[in-house]
Amino acid sequence: MPHALSRRAALTRLGAAALATAAPSIWAQGRWPEKPIRIVVPFAAGVSPDVVARIVGDPLGRALGQPVVIDNRAGAAGIIGAEAAAKSPADGYTLFMTVNSIMGINPNVYTKLPYDTFRDFAPVTQVALVPYVLITGPSQPDKGLKDLIARAKAKPGSVDYGSLGIGSGPHVVMEMMNNMAGVQMVHVPYKGSPLADVMAGQMPLAFEPATTAVPLVKSGKLRALAVTSPKRSPSLPEVPAVAEVLPGYDGDGWQGFYVPAGTPKEIVERYNTEIVKVLALPEVKNKLVDLGLQPVGNSVEAFAKVSRDEFDKWGKIAKANHIRIDS
Repeated sequence: MPHALSRRAALTRLGAAALATAAPSIWAQGRWPEKPIRIVVPFAAGVSPDVVARIVGDPLGRALGQPVVIDNRAGAAGIIGAEAAAKSPADGYTLFMTVNSIMGINPNVYTKLPYDTFRDFAPVTQVALVPYVLITGPSQPDKGLKDLIARAKAKPGSVDYGSLGIGSGPHVVMEMMNNMAGVQMVHVPYKGSPLADVMAGQMPLAFEPATTAVPLVKSGKLRALAVTSPKRSPSLPEVPAVAEVLPGYDGDGWQGFYVPAGTPKEIVERYNTEIVKVLALPEVKNKLVDLGLQPVGNSVEAFAKVSRDEFDKWGKIAKANHIRIDS
C-alpha cells in the first residue's frame, strides 16, 4: 500500500509539473493580444507593400480585437526596416510586411547585412504575388518580347534597360531573362524608378511592378511587352507571359508577413489563420487584384518553402551575373 501511495503521489506531482509547464503557454495564448499590433513596413507610405499592409491590417485588427498600427521604416533597399523588425521583441506584437527582394535578393547581393532571413525571422504567410511588367515607351520599336530578343541578339550590347538599382528586383528579373534568352542587354541603374524616362522615351525598357505599370499601360502611356508570371495576368490578359517565349521563366515578386524569430508558435499560427481568412474576404481580394496583385494566403510551411526556394533561386542569378554590393 505505501508503494502504491508513493507511486500515486509521484504521478500527481508529475501531472502538476506538466500542467505548470503548459500553463504559461496556455495563458499566454489566452491573454494575447492585449495591446495594439505593429506592422513594420520597410517602405514609405503609399508604396504597394504599405497599401497592402493597410488593406490587410484593418480587418486583421478587427479579428484580433486590437488596433493595427503601421510603422513605416523606409530606406536603404528595405534594410532599415528589416533591421528594425529583426531587433523587435518576439512577443507577438510585431509583424513584418516585406517583399522577396529584401528576404531573397538582398542577402545574396550585399556583402554584409544587419539581418539574416532565416535566423532573425519566422514566416507567417505569403500575402500576394507581384508580377513585373516589361514596359517600353509608345515610340519604341519593339512590338513584343520576340522582337526585343531578336534585336538584342542581332546587336549584342545595343539595348539598354533601366532598373531601381543594382541588385533590385527589376534588375535580377531582367538578368534572369537575359540569361535564359542568351542575350546581353546593358543595365542602367537608377537611384529611383526609371519609369518617367521610359515614358519619355529616354530609356527603352524596364521591368516595373504591376501595381504602377498596369494603369499606365491601360492609359496608353506605356506599352507592355510581357509579364513575369508563369501565366498571363488577369490585369493584362492580352499581354503574354515571358514564359510563353522562354519556358520555365518565373520572375514574379511577392509580399508576405514574417515575425521576429522566437515568437511563440501559437501566435504565429493564429496570425496565419486570421490573415489567410482576411485575404479570402471578397473586398480584400478585389482591392489586391485592382492593384495588379495576385492574392495568395498559404500555410506557414508552404511560405517557409517559398522563402528558401526564392533565396536559392536569386542566389544563383546573382552569382551567375556577378551582382554584388559591398556594404
